[in-house]
Amino acid sequence: MAEEGQHPGRVLLVDDEANIREGLKAILQKDGHEVRDVGTAVAALDMLSTFAAEVAVLDIRMPGMLGTELLAAVKRQRPYLAVIMLTGHGTLETAMTAVKEGAFDYLLKPARPDDLRQVVWRALATARRQREQAALLESLQTGLQRLQQLPATSSADQPTAARESGLLKMGDLVINQATHEVHYRGELLSLTPTEYSLLLALAEQGGAVMDYVTLTKVVLAYEAEPWEAKELIKRHIYTLRQKMEPQPDQPQFILNVRGVGYRLAA
Repeated sequence: MAEEGQHPGRVLLVDDEANIREGLKAILQKDGHEVRDVGTAVAALDMLSTFAAEVAVLDIRMPGMLGTELLAAVKRQRPYLAVIMLTGHGTLETAMTAVKEGAFDYLLKPARPDDLRQVVWRALATARRQREQAALLESLQTGLQRLQQLPATSSADQPTAARESGLLKMGDLVINQATHEVHYRGELLSLTPTEYSLLLALAEQGGAVMDYVTLTKVVLAYEAEPWEAKELIKRHIYTLRQKMEPQPDQPQFILNVRGVGYRLAA
């Protein structure tokens, strides 16, 4: 559901079945969202050139272009658009791959109204937070560029310290908060925005445990009960471990504290 003070958003629905689009559209419009719907991938890309969607709900199987291909095209055109994949049981593995490649989440068909509403509200919160972070980062970079152009009067006036202060280090992990680059054991990681936010939240704890509810609120901008928070955050922990742990099924760095939450090994 919507967080306090959160406003309805702009949602694009993409599905080749008109009856499904109409049903989903009616559900989302009840929450006040502005909803546009199209039946093909090409029409979706055309619509995004004129409609400033914040969230897109894409069917994973459509004629002419797979949903995963559309996801890549959408992310190139609108990097901060939160994308939710619709999938049948037969394409669940593809949907999970799409999440690894930048989709916000996925829903199984037929999507339950409450599930659809909740995931769209969460996607809206995440998309807005990412746009705000990007705007702040751009403002910071502009300020640093201006600072570099000023005559230096002492070492304290140089921007190097500001750049260094943006580095968060924990053992073999180095997170550059100014550029959103993450290095682990000397290698640059390719992380989704959600994976980056999750890793940053854990790293900021310095090895202390972070409970499921707090992680879900910080990373997904969603208030959840402990049992629900555990399930929501678990899938993102899984994809993060796949990218960082030599043996993901025997993690040595991203550790679970049973019944409580997760922590990083100091």
